[in-house]
Amino acid sequence: MKKKILIVYASYGSGHKSVAEYVYEYFKEHSNDLEIKIIDIMEYGNLIAKLNVKMFNLCFKFQNSFSSTIGYELFDSKIATSPYKEIVRLLFKSDLTTDILAYKPDVLIATHFFGGIVMGKINKKYKLNTKIITIITDYASHAIWLQNHKRESAIVVSNEIVGRELLKFGVPAEKIFPFGIPLSSKFKKVDANTSKIKFKYNIKNHNLTFLFFGGGSLGSSYTYGYLKEILKLKLNINIIFVSGKNVKLQNRCNNYIKRENIKNVTVLGFTKDISNLLNIADVVITKPGGLSVTEALEMKTPMILIPGNGGQENHNAKFVTKNHFGLRIRNARQLAKTVKKLTENKKIIQEMYQNLKNYEENTSVQKLFNLVLEMENLK
Repeated sequence: MKKKILIVYASYGSGHKSVAEYVYEYFKEHSNDLEIKIIDIMEYGNLIAKLNVKMFNLCFKFQNSFSSTIGYELFDSKIATSPYKEIVRLLFKSDLTTDILAYKPDVLIATHFFGGIVMGKINKKYKLNTKIITIITDYASHAIWLQNHKRESAIVVSNEIVGRELLKFGVPAEKIFPFGIPLSSKFKKVDANTSKIKFKYNIKNHNLTFLFFGGGSLGSSYTYGYLKEILKLKLNINIIFVSGKNVKLQNRCNNYIKRENIKNVTVLGFTKDISNLLNIADVVITKPGGLSVTEALEMKTPMILIPGNGGQENHNAKFVTKNHFGLRIRNARQLAKTVKKLTENKKIIQEMYQNLKNYEENTSVQKLFNLVLEMENLK
């Protein structure tokens, strides 16, 4: 009988979902001994849960990072987050428990802390023995991820530094696995014909290329102002601006470019061609989401980090700047000045690139797969 794996994410932004999908694809491709299922836990959310997601996405869309940061810091303690497990239980309909009990997973892999908390409750109440693996999808830990650690079999973290943070919190060393944030094993398989890819995205010269992620899959309206500040300088560079699923943002950018007769900018909507875009870019401009940083690290692309959703993303940004993988800016005007500085002094980009070359290749999803096989005695 096949072992059952349930992969759970929560649709707050796009990172948790993408990591879950990377894990799902790899597991499906590499084992005939496993039955794999993936769910968005928020599809089982009640009205309160759905309002919570909507508020999160609105804050992200309009860059309300201040409130996110304050909340993040206030709740980063055992005492502050201790009631959270009970609060989470109140967010979901009974259908969630019914469906999990019907599937009866041997292992649950969660890319958001909701998954582990819910499964921990079900294990306790219904005397199940489902193993729980939680993947922390950022470059710092937070108490809210760790309240459930006694009921978890493993916690996958981005690096040894985060692993040491978990030890201080009281997580046993044998539960901590510094594998990195999982990426698709196919992520780095880019088109070898970079000239073709450059032509596809309207890059027909040897000027620096800046890839600007305007806000993940959702698109974030505030990045329009950041793009405009760069364009006002009329620099001899190429810009690929990715607006995500924000059609209004995409149209707004295209209208401005047409009105000002700008020729060096290509505006894209939602795209899955991330690895090829990072491969042809000299620098990527992005908010410091856990997955965005991981993708840039894997492709060895120097970063300029713009303000994101606060909270954990501040810690992601600190990780990048501390290791000299990228630069961090605070506002649109500073971004424009930084782009100009890099255009005039390409040595800065080269130094960041050399630091990135020494960063270890991401094999997290393979390590996670082997861990599950070991847990289920399939190796």
